[in-house]
Amino acid sequence: MKIRFLWVYVLLGGLLAGRLPCRLAAEATLEEKAAQLLIVSADSADISSAAAAALAGLGGVQLQWGSYSLEDTLQLTEKLQAAAAGAGQPPLFIAVDYEGGSVYVPTTLGLLELPTNMMLGAADDENNTATLFYLAGRELKRAGINMAFGPVLDINTNPRNPIIGIRSLGSDPADAARLGGAIINGLKAGGVIAVGKHFPGHGAAAEDSHKTLPEILLSTTELSATHLAPFRRAIELEIPAIMTVHILFPALDRKNPATLSAAVLTGLLKEDLGFGGLVITDSLDMGAITRRLSIHKAAAASLKAGADVLLIGKGDFGRAVKEIAAQVRKGNIPVGRLDQAYNKVLAAKRAAGLYSPPREQSSFDKAYLDITKTLSAKAVTLLRDRGGLLPLPKEKKVAVIIFAPQRFAQNAIDLYRGLLKADYDASYYFFEIGVKERELPAIMQAAEEADILVVGSFQWAAAQNRTQREAIRRLLDAGKPAVLLSLMNPYDLEGYPEAPCALALYGMTAPSMQAAARVLAGQLVPQGRLPVRIP
Repeated sequence: MKIRFLWVYVLLGGLLAGRLPCRLAAEATLEEKAAQLLIVSADSADISSAAAAALAGLGGVQLQWGSYSLEDTLQLTEKLQAAAAGAGQPPLFIAVDYEGGSVYVPTTLGLLELPTNMMLGAADDENNTATLFYLAGRELKRAGINMAFGPVLDINTNPRNPIIGIRSLGSDPADAARLGGAIINGLKAGGVIAVGKHFPGHGAAAEDSHKTLPEILLSTTELSATHLAPFRRAIELEIPAIMTVHILFPALDRKNPATLSAAVLTGLLKEDLGFGGLVITDSLDMGAITRRLSIHKAAAASLKAGADVLLIGKGDFGRAVKEIAAQVRKGNIPVGRLDQAYNKVLAAKRAAGLYSPPREQSSFDKAYLDITKTLSAKAVTLLRDRGGLLPLPKEKKVAVIIFAPQRFAQNAIDLYRGLLKADYDASYYFFEIGVKERELPAIMQAAEEADILVVGSFQWAAAQNRTQREAIRRLLDAGKPAVLLSLMNPYDLEGYPEAPCALALYGMTAPSMQAAARVLAGQLVPQGRLPVRIP
């Protein structure tokens, strides 16, 4: 089945290559134009609605939850492209959130695990970062994915930000612009459409736009000096696409969130900053939007404001097409605005080589993993070692006590395995971040039986689980020498000033846990820099 779908796509892709890219807006119906602007979200287990939309001229598909197999993902993307080609439609954008850290979806698609952005900020290595994302681009292409929703270019200036955190390269605009540029260059070299996000910046937010509409009360001067810097650099590097943010910026538009604001999308992004690429919305099924507009009406409003590609999530594709066409017919959306977006979409697909038959990719896993290991090792940051505890003495018994979601348990074992390989007498304990009262005796017993504690703290964003924090404080008060590992978001470190030794890893990947073991054993000198300010 996989071979048949690939053959259909190659055959029809070759036939269509000379025709559809040159099709003018005047030759397409309003509905056909509107369909090309839409991207829907789909899980691999239920791809039927996306495939049906592809037959009807859908512009693209964002892949979400997969089967954990790269081969299955490739077969899925080939099936979708074959459906579009078989119906005489342009090829699809096939997109995925690709930024590392708390965004877990790529792993379920069989893709290799990325370092978090904050880990890259701590490593501060432009060359290796660019190389990694070149290899990452080839990895995506190998799975039939041609668009990456990344890099995250948000400057995380709010330590209590509930949704960005380690997704950010840091709080320094110049550093984030520089490293963000390295990611963009790498993805472009790998042949993937990079989508910088979230314009004009999510880093100062105190609320989660997935749930509600945040408001950022910064002046235009503050926005320009800090949050726009990475986007300016991205535009200089001719990034092909930029994603909008569902946040209200009263200094720019008192009424509309950025995604629905002509002042932000057309005035600031296109006219003031001179961006000529695709403007893509963040998913219009997020709470910040749906609390005020239905998805199909939001799609029409965002197009009118200046967006070119409309990500409607699990929204109704047919209804969005009808709404946009109706708004154009009524004169609410100028037909020139629709034509402009439609022609930009086709031009972007042509520039990205989507009309060309796919080429076989050679294996490169070893190179990819080597770069990942290098950056993960460079990122490990020593915050303090008041008692000179590092490297850990080998004559002492070590208890490794990790608090994290269950899906990270396998990666946590790499830390334990590394200590065993270094000839330590070590024991390993893993607990969920929501510690139960009945687990506390076992946790404290593990500490009692050891001479030295290695305690892993896991925090996604602003708030750490209360029961996890209480358990860690009990361990730090147990009277044993202790190393605190900040496994994910380093802002959790402010909660444990009593920890005599503290290391920040910025992400619980297998290479970062292996690097932590090497630091504890004295095989690696930590050289990362803290890329954000810890209160």
